[in-house]
Parts: sequence; structure tokens; C-alpha cells
Amino acid sequence: MIAAAVERCRARVSALANDALAGARGEPELVALLERVWAAIDEELAARTDGAPAPACGAGCASCCRVNVGTLPVEGAVAAARVRALLGSAAAARLAADLGAFHDRVRWLEDRERFAQRLVCPFVDGGGRCSIHAARPLACRGVTSLDADDCRRAVAPGDPDDDDGPLVRMDLLHRALHGEALAALADAFAARGLDAHRRDVSGMTAAFLADPGLAAAFLAGRRVPLE
Repeated sequence: MIAAAVERCRARVSALANDALAGARGEPELVALLERVWAAIDEELAARTDGAPAPACGAGCASCCRVNVGTLPVEGAVAAARVRALLGSAAAARLAADLGAFHDRVRWLEDRERFAQRLVCPFVDGGGRCSIHAARPLACRGVTSLDADDCRRAVAPGDPDDDDGPLVRMDLLHRALHGEALAALADAFAARGLDAHRRDVSGMTAAFLADPGLAAAFLAGRRVPLE
């Protein structure tokens, strides 16, 4: 079941991306594309018949918001649009500087190193909620847990050189669909010669917040200035 659902989802996301990119000129088209991608994944999950248990994830649970989140430029543009709509341009520009500084700090850290330093995603608010939840990247959306205690154990500070931390049991179909959708999007952008590299959500969003014209420039072939 998983293989068939993932194959359908990947094909659908590829078609959605190719159709959207044929006429995309700026931020609105990128937002519309991701909304369609999220809907396609949700439809696959709604059609499942395997009786999988519901995730233990919920509002205010931010244990997983400490890992590196590989984010495509299109996702950074959409997250930036969300932030700008909520905060306004001036506040968004100030936030861009803070996000950029955070990205510089975590750029070369492994997940275990981030856990050890207790570095939480800057989009997490004081109540443990994601301030860009409606526009969070696919890498975030794909993470689920069947037991919140698994997550707490996994992110507890430990040996940063230990790659075999505690196991977090997840919904495999949920994770696979989001992972393949992300790969399909990256392939579609790369096939058109557009930037498809991934960086942490903090830096990728910061780049588009700092330059409101970057979405149009990105679609015209410019590489996101983020290394």
C-alpha cells in the first residue's frame, strides 16, 4: 500500500509543479503550488485503509523542533509570505536578521549537536507552538511520533558523536509521502534550471524575508544567496 500511495503522490506532485512553473512569476504562484501539494498529500492520507494509529503530536509539543529542517527555496518563499502577512514588512525585515543569525549558528551542526546545545527553531513561540505552522516545510510536516516520550528521549542532550540515538516510532506512510513530495518538487525545479538546494528553514525563510523581490528573481533563475 505504501509503495503505491507514494508513487501516486510523487507523480501528482511532479505534475502540479510542472504545471505551476510553466507560468509562475512570483510569490502568489509559489504559495498556490504548495497549497496544492499539501492537499494532494492530505488526500492520500485520508484514503488510507491500514488503520494506522493517530500521531501523538499536538499543539504545544515542540520536541522535534530542534532538528535541521532541509527547506527548498519555494518553501522559504511561502513561509516568508506567511510571516510578512502576519507581521508586516518592517517587523518581517527585523525578524529576517534574527533568523539569519540563527542559521549562521546552526549551519554546520548535526541534529545531536543541536540537541546538546538546546537550540530550538526560532519559529517556535513561548507556548511551544509553530508560528508558521500553516506554511511549515514538508520536512516538518513529514515528522510524526506515535509516542511523545520517544521524542523527549530522542532530543535529550547526549553524546553529539552518537548517531544511534533513541528510536522514535513514526507513521511510515505519512513520512514517506512528505519525503517523496519534497524530492519531486526539488526535481521539478532543478529540471527547469531553478535553485533546488536545501538549507535550514531559518536561513531559507530569512533570505526571502530580507528581499521581497527574491521570489520573482528565483523564478527567473537566480540562486538564493544562502551558503
